[in-house]
Amino acid sequence: MQKAQLQNDLDAIIATQAGLMAIVASLMATHPQYERLQLHLTGLLEILLTGAAGITFTEAQRQQAREFVETLQQLQKAPPIDPLQSLLDL
Repeated sequence: MQKAQLQNDLDAIIATQAGLMAIVASLMATHPQYERLQLHLTGLLEILLTGAAGITFTEAQRQQAREFVETLQQLQKAPPIDPLQSLLDL
């Protein structure tokens, strides 16, 4: 593969990851059972990284996955949004 094609592929991967992170962050912040989601995510990460699914990961990949999930876990639960509230302000 040529350098330009590799760069295009890398750019697409980075853009996709950024978009996925935004989607997951929004889903996490608005999840109706936020605390359960956080607990499940922590447990699942450990299973994935230390179990059969993660056996092919390098140590660097495990660390990057852990940091990615930990970054998402720093999200705070989104406050409820009342779409009718703006009508009350009229």
